[in-house]
Amino acid sequence: MHKDPSAPGAYERAQRFLTDDVIAAVEGVLEVDPEAEIWFNDAHGRSMNVFFEELPENVKAVVGSAELMDEVLGIDGSFDALICIGSHGNVLTEDAVLNHVWDVREVRFNGKPLSETGLNASLAGYYGVPLVAISGDEASVKAIREEISPKIAAAVVKKGLGRYSAICVNPKKTKRLIREAVIDGLLRKDEIPTFTFENPIIVDITYRDQFNAYAHKFFIPEDERVSSVETRFVAENAKDAYYGFLARDKLSKARHQ
Repeated sequence: MHKDPSAPGAYERAQRFLTDDVIAAVEGVLEVDPEAEIWFNDAHGRSMNVFFEELPENVKAVVGSAELMDEVLGIDGSFDALICIGSHGNVLTEDAVLNHVWDVREVRFNGKPLSETGLNASLAGYYGVPLVAISGDEASVKAIREEISPKIAAAVVKKGLGRYSAICVNPKKTKRLIREAVIDGLLRKDEIPTFTFENPIIVDITYRDQFNAYAHKFFIPEDERVSSVETRFVAENAKDAYYGFLARDKLSKARHQ
């Protein structure tokens, strides 16, 4: 979310909605395991999109990742499951709301186009952790389940009308849908496969601007520049592919630093 000074109170109202959605997800986790230790990562903007002080005491908040590092900062093999609230499709997902993949047009692992949720699931999968539940708009949910696994539990909370408009479910119902999806996903955790790739992983990045591909190649000359806007590198595994993509995305924006 990004604050719009022309719409007083709109950002704070959106924070309220998102906080309630996250609380609903936490409630779902605690319904399955009242003693669960939960990590919540507020990973957009300045990590101040959710009033995390309202979350239960057994929730630890990861703040400051803010996409500077990643959206699943801190994940490792000690976790049982990953849940993504507010998932969105990639740039090419038709009628997905606010669809994007970081600042690039497309990123592919071994030829497979990924969403940001797919990237997160790939790192979780590296550690053997399945993505069990998501929430998002209708088009994004459909695309992400096709991308990763149709067994992922999902709460469809809106229908996109192009990229910037949507028909939204009533917030009271949204909270119920998210809570139910989380419970469903966790109860079926052992049935949901982790998102994995055969190693090594060929990572193709298509940038929006040819300068970004130039900057990528300039800073990492051993990588291949496939076209004016596309680069390629080879990673040993999904962890190296994930962090390798993030590093190259940041280097490609050198002009804007």
